[in-house]
Amino acid sequence: MISTLSLANGLTLLFAALCLWTMAAQSRGGVTTLGRVALPGGFALMATLMLLAGVFEASILFDILWVVAFAVGSAIGRVRGWTLTVQSNKEAGLVSLPATVDGLVVAIILAALSVIDFTSAMLGDALIEPGYVAAASALCAGFLGYRVLVIALRVVRSTPNKVSRAV
Repeated sequence: MISTLSLANGLTLLFAALCLWTMAAQSRGGVTTLGRVALPGGFALMATLMLLAGVFEASILFDILWVVAFAVGSAIGRVRGWTLTVQSNKEAGLVSLPATVDGLVVAIILAALSVIDFTSAMLGDALIEPGYVAAASALCAGFLGYRVLVIALRVVRSTPNKVSRAV
């Protein structure tokens, strides 16, 4: 069962579009603030939660699929966050990221899933089962969310001062 077209479908599309827009700017690389680095992950999480809320015929299969997809996306995002070369200027609060396409590809997938959800609601017939759309979006949100979480942890963690002792 699919819901009729509503404000929730429009908001899902809006959050996915904002995720894509902010990730497109970030994928070019360069210097930015940590808050701007976190925006795509936040928008992706909002779009995913909206898509999850649209699953009316929930079953244990879809719940497990959603959680596993989020966990897999989180693991991949965590690894990707650690492999990126990140430089930070703590005094100015700036982060330098390399140009990458991984986040942009994931944001495009999330936007496509939101378009599928919007189109399904507009037609009144599911193009793809909403549980699968929500699970795929959970993979995307897990990737983008944990990618930025690891980047933030790398930026804010302090380097230990080495103290030499005279014996």
